[in-house]
Amino acid sequence: MNDIDELSTKLLEEAKRFLELADGTDKAPDAIDAYFHAALLLGFSSLEAHVNAVAEELAIRPTLSVLDRSILNEREIRLVDGCFQLTDQLKIYRLEDRLRFIFATFSAAGYQPITFTWWAELKNGISLRNQLVHPKAGVKVDSKAVSRSLTAIIDCLDALYEAAYSRPFPPRNRGLHSSLSF
Repeated sequence: MNDIDELSTKLLEEAKRFLELADGTDKAPDAIDAYFHAALLLGFSSLEAHVNAVAEELAIRPTLSVLDRSILNEREIRLVDGCFQLTDQLKIYRLEDRLRFIFATFSAAGYQPITFTWWAELKNGISLRNQLVHPKAGVKVDSKAVSRSLTAIIDCLDALYEAAYSRPFPPRNRGLHSSLSF
């Protein structure tokens, strides 16, 4: 297991643990809110880390076009001496777009994640995360919203692993139960 795999797994376990702490605490509302915020943000950090790790592995396939590698590696393309080449310049794609690309390109059936029941919950979670990261008004994060978001992340990762590796996401069976005990 390389560094990004370890980090992405650890972030998901931390997210689940913060949700457990928020749900099982008699602490002040500010502390509970902090746990929910941490759980949501770490959950989406984990998803992005997993997507980056999967994309990095998929990008080494020799049959991919320069455009495919550009999307997977999030790198700009330039025309150099009549040929398209990847550059070291960052080209950010939306998480949803990269997921849809990976599913369309690498799943056996070329399916789209919008057909899955977890897609709507993932989009809701992304919206909630964006409201928290880019605040323009107050945002209330609660147990149900965080639970639905983390469940959607786990379901997304399970579908992503099936699409990319034809196997399930290993920790999917633990659901929202963290392996951490801090």
